[in-house]
Amino acid sequence: MKFENLNDTNSTIVTFEGREYRTTQNPFVNNDGTLYAAHAVDEFNEEYFIEWETIHPESEDESETCDWKNPVNVISL
Repeated sequence: MKFENLNDTNSTIVTFEGREYRTTQNPFVNNDGTLYAAHAVDEFNEEYFIEWETIHPESEDESETCDWKNPVNVISL
């Protein structure tokens, strides 16, 4: 998906170090449960991998599992 086609209803939108990123897939938990991650794009449609720290692993509501507006890492692909 392209950056301009992504919005709050079909993407998690975050700002990291002054740049906006929009996820192109739903975030998923890693094998050890410490991070969630998702592929994303920036305004130039360059691809990235975004990571969020799991802060409430016991929560049954994934909206509370991470601080979704504040990722811990963005990796260029």
